Amino acid sequence: MLHSLRFLQTVCLLLFSTLFALAQNPLTGKVTGDQNEAIPGVTVSIKGTTRGTTTDADGAFRLNATPSETLVFSYVGYVSQEAVVGNQTTFSIKLVPDTRSLEEVVVVGYGTQRRQDLTGSIASVKGQELAKLPIASVQQGLQGRVSGVQVTQSSGQPGGGVRIRIRGANSISAGNNPLFVVDGLPIDDGSVGAGATARNPLNMLNPNDIESIEVLKDASASAIYGSRASNGVVIITTKKGTAGRTKVEYGTYVGIQQVSRKVDVLTAPEYMTVLNDIRRDRGEPVEFKPEDIQRIGNGTDWQDAIFRQAPIQNHQLSFSGGSEKTRYFASLNYFNQQGIVRNSGIQKYIARLNLDQAVSEKFKFGINLTSSLINDQLIPEGNDQNLGAGAINSALQADPTLPVYDQNGRYTVFNNDLENPVALLNERRNEARTNRTFGNIFGELTLAPGLRARLNLAHDTQTGRSDFYLTQNTIVGAALGGQARITSGERWNSLLEGTVSYDKTFGNRHAIAAVAGYTFQKFTVRSASINTQGFPSDFTETNNVGLGATINIPGSNRAQNQLLSYLGRVNYRLDDKYLFTASLRADGSSRFGANSKYGYFPSIAFAWRMSDESFMKAQSVVDDLKFRVSYGLTGNQEIGNYNSLVLLTPTGSPTVFNEKQVPGVSASRIANPDLKWEQTAQFNAGIDFALLKGRVSGSFDYFVKNTNDLLLAFPLPTSSGYGSITRNIGEVRNTGFEVSLTSRNLVKALKWTTTANFFAATNRVVSLGGINQIITGAEGVTFIPNFTIIKEGYPINSYYGYVVSGIVQQGETLPAQPTAKPGELKIQDTNADGRITPDDRTILGSAFPKLNVGLNNEFSYKRFTLSAYIQGVSGVQIFNANWANSDLPINFRRNRFAAPYLDRWSSQNPTNNNPSGLNPNAYAGDPANSRSIVDASYLRLQTLNIGYSVPLGKSKIIRQIDFYVSGQNLLTITPYDGYNPDVSSFGNSNVVVDYNAYPLARTYTAGINVSF
Repeated sequence: MLHSLRFLQTVCLLLFSTLFALAQNPLTGKVTGDQNEAIPGVTVSIKGTTRGTTTDADGAFRLNATPSETLVFSYVGYVSQEAVVGNQTTFSIKLVPDTRSLEEVVVVGYGTQRRQDLTGSIASVKGQELAKLPIASVQQGLQGRVSGVQVTQSSGQPGGGVRIRIRGANSISAGNNPLFVVDGLPIDDGSVGAGATARNPLNMLNPNDIESIEVLKDASASAIYGSRASNGVVIITTKKGTAGRTKVEYGTYVGIQQVSRKVDVLTAPEYMTVLNDIRRDRGEPVEFKPEDIQRIGNGTDWQDAIFRQAPIQNHQLSFSGGSEKTRYFASLNYFNQQGIVRNSGIQKYIARLNLDQAVSEKFKFGINLTSSLINDQLIPEGNDQNLGAGAINSALQADPTLPVYDQNGRYTVFNNDLENPVALLNERRNEARTNRTFGNIFGELTLAPGLRARLNLAHDTQTGRSDFYLTQNTIVGAALGGQARITSGERWNSLLEGTVSYDKTFGNRHAIAAVAGYTFQKFTVRSASINTQGFPSDFTETNNVGLGATINIPGSNRAQNQLLSYLGRVNYRLDDKYLFTASLRADGSSRFGANSKYGYFPSIAFAWRMSDESFMKAQSVVDDLKFRVSYGLTGNQEIGNYNSLVLLTPTGSPTVFNEKQVPGVSASRIANPDLKWEQTAQFNAGIDFALLKGRVSGSFDYFVKNTNDLLLAFPLPTSSGYGSITRNIGEVRNTGFEVSLTSRNLVKALKWTTTANFFAATNRVVSLGGINQIITGAEGVTFIPNFTIIKEGYPINSYYGYVVSGIVQQGETLPAQPTAKPGELKIQDTNADGRITPDDRTILGSAFPKLNVGLNNEFSYKRFTLSAYIQGVSGVQIFNANWANSDLPINFRRNRFAAPYLDRWSSQNPTNNNPSGLNPNAYAGDPANSRSIVDASYLRLQTLNIGYSVPLGKSKIIRQIDFYVSGQNLLTITPYDGYNPDVSSFGNSNVVVDYNAYPLARTYTAGINVSF
């Protein structure tokens, strides 16, 4: 009997399924825009079900549905439409542009808002835009695309650090990078395992996993993050699953990289000729005979010896889908980028799982989890402390008359203490391995209509190890008998967060959206290192550091800080025209002094939708017009751990107690219980607009940021026993404006869209709290100790040096330089005291551009797409320390920049541009002057992309195939003589220096994206 019932159930189920299938009609159709252009990628779903499809490149779709069902057509930037199936089998749907994108949801701090309800300055970059670019890091997707945001590579090394400034720099000595929030977790931007090499804190993110990036720029938008929001906030939201059939996507690209430009140094014949000429002008015998110069050929191009064409590849596989209750997104990513400098590169393995589950109508929970393994292969840059110079430095200065290897097949050893650059790359191993897992789990309970409670638990953990070994085939390595160093590190970041939100509309006029919450976040960092030298051979490298004859003192440390916060925000809408926002956050930080543990950060904003007023209804030009104004306070707690406390340091020599040697410590820093955060007060006024039925849209913002209570070392009387104390004094002001424009130039079969943004700002030190000025330099530039100044009325870390007004000519006498000889630098006597002294130094420029520009043009015709992106800056200077090196003596058998020596002053060539080079040590002033602090403005063709969408006919398996070829960093127009004008050799510092920075690569890629 039981078997009979089961058989009957099966027959009924099959019969029902057959009847349902027979009842469904095969539907076809096409979706177009208001200009009858086909719209690919439109979601066509059956209302109330998980069934659906998307339109192909021709805007066409195929779907089965019953006569009683309703089709829903939706696409970003257009108003959604519905159509009842009925007896129709063919549909022609025309979507109308949503000219104001009113319903677009924007992620804000601790929630979301419709774009029409925003009162603050928030810029968005969507994942679809990032997906069009073969970018290696998240920050590359922001460069030049968001007005008010300046992105600079600290290094072109794969995975290298990135310097970001949002609306300028606020701090002199604290952090200036923005706060990054990934899926609700404010992340720690530190790294482990890479030693002192600056790395990108977002290396663990796959750009293809990103749904959107929101940049919170003004206080109304960012004050909800309190003491960490002074430098702006970047909110990154990863992709979620959508209800419907499982969507499988695979994307890959491969490419080749090459150095975009080389520094013009002397070739071997030029080098030999210049040396001969200098010796001849000194009255000394020449060094090279004419036949030597003829025989040398081109000599050794040391830049070619260290650079290479390097491959890059990326593979991405993702799965997404789900039902009305369960939605998921999972992805796997493999990325391999070899560096254009030999023996450098990065490998990344990244996995992600995002899951959302609706348990009931009132409760849901979710998980966002990612895990990554990153292998770095690093090369020395800048002025490496272990080797005296990095490989790039050495390649620029290496004697071009010498070969890479000598007659015995060994590395050529120079007679000037400079390392062979090829030996540096081959005989110095620096590898780092970092594991990072971070994510969150949340639960949300609906307590009443519009009232929800949410609990968010998150954790971020990093573990890493760096292995460094210097073989005995280098000069330094031979002197040390080989050197090994192992550094291991761990970082933990834990978050507990509870919020309650309320969203309610009262009648047709009033609406309130509010959120209140509590957060606790704790950061821990721990590291240990060991350094040994004097190995019997290089065979074991770091695998047996105990073999080293000399074991240096091991080191270890542990540090913690924590943040306890209370937050609240209220949004009020009246008639959907008058918008009010108020927020408050109270932060208690362990970094603050005992008397200043809590900081309070309020903000208030108002916006008026003028376009919704009755007097605007009669006109047809303005579609959307909104005025915004805001004011608020934010803070900067990046002041380091324990700076408010007494610092105890070893005395250096032990003390004897009870006939025993006891190590001693002494206080090296005085406590400051009043130490607190730096505070920024920001005013913002803005306009958002859309014109001509959405053909033109954009925004304009004007801002003033005043940052006070700066952290500075305040001098103390010598009787105190201390040189200075860290205090909150001083003020910095940033002012400027931003413009963003989008124009739909052509909208028919040939589409052309232009987006542009402009950002102009000034940075100025308002007060130093009684300190006259601070003259400083940059760690690593040892041959020029001081070349920047912090002074009231000027930008932070303005370049500071001597003005070179020309070259001393024959018969010319200078009262301020009575001993100057013809061919030497003529230094301007700026204070007119009749002599050249350090007081003649003056401000020569700033690292803050006066204007930033981004311009993107996108074209599409049928299945073809073309996009070109241009980015540039103007009115900015950089200290070219490599050029400054060229004003040092050449007779140490080190190569120099070609231009100043090929056109050097001589009696036969009395130029006023370059000195003679006969005796650089006698030049007045120092190498930090107007010759080495130079214009770094540039205009760059950043990306050129050509794509094609393959027609698939009636394929039921493959939804879409897109091919593309792309070029990055293709052309740079600049007066700058270095590798790249937009580099910063010293990480996130406000001091921007090009000192042997790893060059940016020119990259050519080809890729394919397939959707199933």
